Amino acid sequence: MRLARKSTQATLFGDFVPTFPKVRTSRGYLLDWDRNRIIRQIVEESRLVEVFYGYKGADEETAKEIARLVEKKIQMLGLQSLSGPLIREIVNMTLLERGLVPYRNVCTRVGTPVFDAHLIDVGRGFEAHDNANLQENAETSHKKKADKISKEQYLLQLPPELADHHLRGDLHIHDLEYFGTRPFCQDWDLRYFFYYGLMPDGNGTKASVAGPAKRAEVAVLHAVKALGSAQTNFAGGQGYYNFLTFMAPYFEGMDYEEIKQLMQMFVYEMTQMMVARGGQVVFSSVQLSPGVPTLWKDKPCVYRGKVWDGKQAPLRTYGEFEREVRLLFKALMEVMLEGDYWGKPFSFPKPEISIEPDFLTEDEEFNRKHPDLPTYHDLYLMTFELASKYGTPYYDNQIPAYRGAGEGISCYQCLSGDELIPVADHDGRIAVRAIRDLFTVAAKNGRRIDSFGTELAYYDGKAPSVDFTTLESSLRPFRGVMRQRYTGDLLRITLESGRQITVTPDHPVYVLRGARFERAAAEDLNVGDYLPVLKTSEFCERLTTEIDVAKTLSKAGHADAIRITDDQVRLRSGGRAGLPRMLPVSRELAALLGYYLAVGQRAQSGRRYIVRLAFNKMGSDLATDAAACIRAALGYEPEIRETTAGTEVAINSKLVYLLIDALGCGSTERDRSVPDLLFNLDYTLVGDYLGAAFRAGEEKTSRRPARSIRLKTASRDAAQRLVWLAGRIGVQMSYLEREEIIGAPKKTYICRITDQEQIERFYAETGCCTEVPRGRQTYGPFARLPERAGATGQAALACASRYSAGGIEGIQISLLLPPVACGIGMEKLARGDVHPLRIRSIEPVESDGYVYDIVDVAGTHTFANALGIVTGNCCAYQFSSLANEDDEFEDKLYFREGKHFSMGSWQVMSINCPRAAYKAEGNQERLIAELKSLMDIAVDLFRIKRRWMSLIRANGRMPFAMQRPKDPNTGERGAVAVDLEGLVYTIGVVGVNEMVQHFTGYQLHESRDAFRLAVRTMTELEMYARELSQKYNMTIALARTPAETTGQRFAVADLLDERFRDHAIRVIKGDVDRALEMLGTTLDLPIYYTNGTHVTPAAPVPLTKRIEIEHVFFPIVDGGNIFHIWLGEARPDPRGLMEMAMNLCRTTQIGYFAFTRDLTVSLKEYRELKPKHPDHGKAAGIFPAADQVDA
Repeated sequence: MRLARKSTQATLFGDFVPTFPKVRTSRGYLLDWDRNRIIRQIVEESRLVEVFYGYKGADEETAKEIARLVEKKIQMLGLQSLSGPLIREIVNMTLLERGLVPYRNVCTRVGTPVFDAHLIDVGRGFEAHDNANLQENAETSHKKKADKISKEQYLLQLPPELADHHLRGDLHIHDLEYFGTRPFCQDWDLRYFFYYGLMPDGNGTKASVAGPAKRAEVAVLHAVKALGSAQTNFAGGQGYYNFLTFMAPYFEGMDYEEIKQLMQMFVYEMTQMMVARGGQVVFSSVQLSPGVPTLWKDKPCVYRGKVWDGKQAPLRTYGEFEREVRLLFKALMEVMLEGDYWGKPFSFPKPEISIEPDFLTEDEEFNRKHPDLPTYHDLYLMTFELASKYGTPYYDNQIPAYRGAGEGISCYQCLSGDELIPVADHDGRIAVRAIRDLFTVAAKNGRRIDSFGTELAYYDGKAPSVDFTTLESSLRPFRGVMRQRYTGDLLRITLESGRQITVTPDHPVYVLRGARFERAAAEDLNVGDYLPVLKTSEFCERLTTEIDVAKTLSKAGHADAIRITDDQVRLRSGGRAGLPRMLPVSRELAALLGYYLAVGQRAQSGRRYIVRLAFNKMGSDLATDAAACIRAALGYEPEIRETTAGTEVAINSKLVYLLIDALGCGSTERDRSVPDLLFNLDYTLVGDYLGAAFRAGEEKTSRRPARSIRLKTASRDAAQRLVWLAGRIGVQMSYLEREEIIGAPKKTYICRITDQEQIERFYAETGCCTEVPRGRQTYGPFARLPERAGATGQAALACASRYSAGGIEGIQISLLLPPVACGIGMEKLARGDVHPLRIRSIEPVESDGYVYDIVDVAGTHTFANALGIVTGNCCAYQFSSLANEDDEFEDKLYFREGKHFSMGSWQVMSINCPRAAYKAEGNQERLIAELKSLMDIAVDLFRIKRRWMSLIRANGRMPFAMQRPKDPNTGERGAVAVDLEGLVYTIGVVGVNEMVQHFTGYQLHESRDAFRLAVRTMTELEMYARELSQKYNMTIALARTPAETTGQRFAVADLLDERFRDHAIRVIKGDVDRALEMLGTTLDLPIYYTNGTHVTPAAPVPLTKRIEIEHVFFPIVDGGNIFHIWLGEARPDPRGLMEMAMNLCRTTQIGYFAFTRDLTVSLKEYRELKPKHPDHGKAAGIFPAADQVDA
């Protein structure tokens, strides 16, 4: 090693002394001064700038210049001693002076002042009371020092503009101390350890490796130690999914006392290992079901190092171990009910009780065979005894189908059974069916019924759908059709064009707000709101050019009446001419069917079958044309005769009679309809059909020229199908239902075209036109007027507004909303695939029967009825649906090649919702933009985390999570423990209650408007999370995060910031006056924002009101949420608690809830302290402990 040359200087007396004192290094040595060390440090360490910021590191010349300046400063200071940290400080100061901030950030030291470190040692100072799970000991002090340093490091490593968002309180990076080294949390699949064994260090080099457990007690200890080991690789909680089912095979045949002893060992081991981060117990949870879930009953067991699938070992399935699961559940509950030796509750593992449809109904046959075993009801009741005594369990309500158990439906908002719905079959051909008939067709292949009696029938089809982020329409697949019984009022919503839809009050619809459509409940609509209507119905993916006559007749049930000879189809009994087997769909055939719609009927008298077209006195030319169409299309010679009413054209043919029936054309005036064939023809043929129908059905009610084209029919089905069909040629029709009061009461249905542009388009496509008064133009709800046209003298201009966007200028007749009249929003609407139409009326309609809905339209969850109104659908999210998203789902169920379930989160961020409201200055669109901007910032941080974690993984710094143990059967490397690519990124919301309070002046529980704003913003954010997930190829979930201290931090940050202080003071919860007095002396202030989408804890509302408000957010904030039921110090009757909770599970969307009880244990008397005079009148949920700031 070459030693640095010593630098010396001479005194007046000739003595030589060093120019610089010796340097104390951080590694514990005294070395001579060497400027080159500074140069090397700057060059080497500044390379991190390339890693973290993407900038170029310092070059040699820059480093030399900085080193010379540092040396000069040290000489000027005349220091008698030097240390490595002091020199580094001078280097950093010099870098700052030169404006080289990124270099300074990576060259600086991270650490803590001696005074602060001392405070940590004695239990004060940095985050002294932030984590109630930490025991104050020497290891805790060590962790907090490491946390402090790590947080400083990562804030320096992050781009300054992103770090500042955290420091300012715009958002919060949870577990910042672990941001650069590990993921957040993980739920483990126990089968992995029961197959591969336990390798606590992840690679077998530092710890002993154990093979797969062969005995129950070893299996229990492996389960304990695996969670303890996982703490070294994760920042948050660790848990086991399906804990008892996977554990059960080890307990086969054991008596109850043995089982209870081992469950007691499990609980004590989990709460006595003070080995987790900072010397705390392992933050753990176990998911508990009182029996074997249906999903797992027929799956092979995995234990003792084998998959018991009939190959590695004899076939054994989890369904065989129902007895063991029930006894394990009972034992675990009894252990937790007994508490520890002092009577304290066990805080861990947190029991997550799964309330599943599988266990709401008893297995009576099993219970009869095993009368000694507890029932599901008995076991669930034990959990509520535990909740009443200690408040320990958390309840995982999987009954709402969005939670994922069974085959239920997550929402029950439905349509009337007679709503006509266009759908496409697997070939892409369109049919229009009443939704009740669609259910009947789907149910032929079987249906499932959930615990509420809701029926789901699967259907392989597609529906016209709209993506409201782009306003583009397309055919999208859906899962099926559901129905349920409903008694009450439906809502018939009628638009200004007469188009209508009938739905349950809570059915999801899309309403125009500003320049975009937002999801809302039908009951929240008002007359004057705008709903979306499709501009086109051109969705056919496969055109029909000919009719397979034999197939069509056979499908309609007429196979016995026909015979096929060569290329002809004939009647079995007759010798008359037949029809071609493949009948071309010509313009003449299309026109003939159009005439039939307007004036046709079928009649049978004995053996005589007639298809008749009856034209009025003014229709002789039409009768001649119809006869020509019959000859050209069918090859038959019709009979033409004059009657007192007009001209009649008839075909005496049973074969044609049956074909008209098979096509679905109807028989009489009341049941005539548009055959599905028309929705799949070339649009020119559609024009021929419509032209013939409207010419034949035209009425002359006045000598004056009409200002519209219309067709009146007695068939509702025909009228609505006509509206849909006209959309294929780009024509928008109005629709009207009218009660006829002259003569016998009857209802008629009118299709009408009222504006000039639409009339001209209809004429161009059909050749059919009406005479328009000279000097006037007619307009309807679908018109777009030229900008230069004036409104004077024009008809139907009651609701016009002008627009000019994207090169399009005009007047949108159906819009009268100033915010939409200009800008990019209007341009998007003008170019989109939907047209907004104003609501004319909303009327209640009594219902006592079934209601129906489409289920799970892929990607958009929207569909349209035959009148083109676009609406939302029901969703069926269940665990088994993961099979659609996970190609390895089936392999994971069967543990093929070690594949298993791995669920967790990479990172959690929370956003400051109240601050976004302050910055929005009363503008809702800006509020949503501010919130989305915060989500964008969170995603930028997620992307940095992903990049940094790639480095961590590449350097083998997560060995336990990335372990690949030896396969006990093949001897090869097994599957990796954690599917890191499958972990999600979570964005949490804080202060939604205060956000809406600032905007509306009211809190969530005080105003319907406040509640609606909260629902709207959360829905927008949830949809945006999906967009971001697709854009960046990462799963982003919206959640209520465990952010109690973050709620305080955000409130304090807004109080400190002069821009937001006045706003914050009005909405902050806690003791604001005291906080203002303490401001400047401490940041630990007694104030907070309400977490997530919760009603504020101090709200004077009953529990039922909290449920009514908060349950709505669970399907929206689906990345995680919780509902708290505060018990105070009361200990309610477990049966009453269970009844209330089960009712909550069955009737609400709340997916996760807990009973929180105040509990005081005396450390002197080793027992629970109880008040001498308990307040028995105190009701759960009214006076929560969280009302006090220190709770």
